[in-house]
Amino acid sequence: MNDSLPPVATVTGTNTVEGEELREVFSRSIARGHGGAQLVVTLNGKTIVDLAGGDITATTPVQIFSVSKLIVAIASAHAHMNGLIDLDAPISTYWDKFKRTSTEKITARMVLDHSSGISALSRMMTVDGLLRDEADREVAQQEPFWEPGSAHGYGAFTFGALMSGVFKNALKISIQEYAYNEIIKPSGADFWFGAPKELLSSVASLSFDPPMLTEGVKEFLFSSKAIHDGAMMPILSDLKGFFTNENVIVASWPALSGVSTARSLAKVLNSTLGHDKSNGTLNKECLEGMIAERGYGMDRTLGHVTRYGSGVELPHAYFPILGGRSFGHQGAGGSVAVADPDSGLVLTYTSTHTESTVGASNSALTLLAAAKTILR
Repeated sequence: MNDSLPPVATVTGTNTVEGEELREVFSRSIARGHGGAQLVVTLNGKTIVDLAGGDITATTPVQIFSVSKLIVAIASAHAHMNGLIDLDAPISTYWDKFKRTSTEKITARMVLDHSSGISALSRMMTVDGLLRDEADREVAQQEPFWEPGSAHGYGAFTFGALMSGVFKNALKISIQEYAYNEIIKPSGADFWFGAPKELLSSVASLSFDPPMLTEGVKEFLFSSKAIHDGAMMPILSDLKGFFTNENVIVASWPALSGVSTARSLAKVLNSTLGHDKSNGTLNKECLEGMIAERGYGMDRTLGHVTRYGSGVELPHAYFPILGGRSFGHQGAGGSVAVADPDSGLVLTYTSTHTESTVGASNSALTLLAAAKTILR
């Protein structure tokens, strides 16, 4: 009889009694999907599930793309909390290139909540140009696409280039170094902005579905409102070729080059909320400042509704997260890292497979919904 049964989805790892149903949901997602995935769910610091499936293990480093922005957000809030950077002060006070009429009022908070107006680059970039960090120089002379603070639009690449400039000009230290020293290392996490070359052979292989547009995004792209990002052209023209390029995998871009595991992302979030042995990376005031709603409505660059705090995504129809006051970020490869400060629930999920619509995968969205049943 056993010879006639279908193959069994490969899942490894542990779970508590409360996590039994969630393990089965994860197993179903592995059975339906491609590649591999990791899932960690904790409640007030207690691990409910710690799982891996498909062709990776729990310790396999995975490219998590824009989930990197969550680390930048936490590091920025930390610097603000310690009086090192005033996120609400004009960046022109320490970044001379912004001392012009169109940009002099832009704050680091506006960069974090995607309302600075510099959500894209007018100049068409190349892969080689991005690898030479030309985007970091280009953002300093880019004119805003709208009056800063009056609208919001996701800065897929410019977010990192701008925050890189903020830290370098204000603190004379890179955002990557600050995040490592103050956020990553204290939490005990393994997280890199770009894979170290010695780790390159261990990074999970990626797979991709052919890209597909929704009706709304197609209509937006052909409208007069669309903003075309020159920094994203090398990615949009060859998503697979770009993200499997070894030079890209090791590139240190704060907005989208993160490499980590679900376990490590959970450590960062639990440390941020104080669910580990620390008092929390952020005090209550700065945590609240990071997750306070700053923008909600039509996104000027994505063409659909988004909702942001200061560098973090907040629940909305396209990315419901855990509801309530939960926050986090999704990445192009389907990965997500989210937390709910009220319930204490943390969910981190990594994926090696990019679906046709870039962002949180269908499996991640299903797991987010399923994880809430732990609270009943």
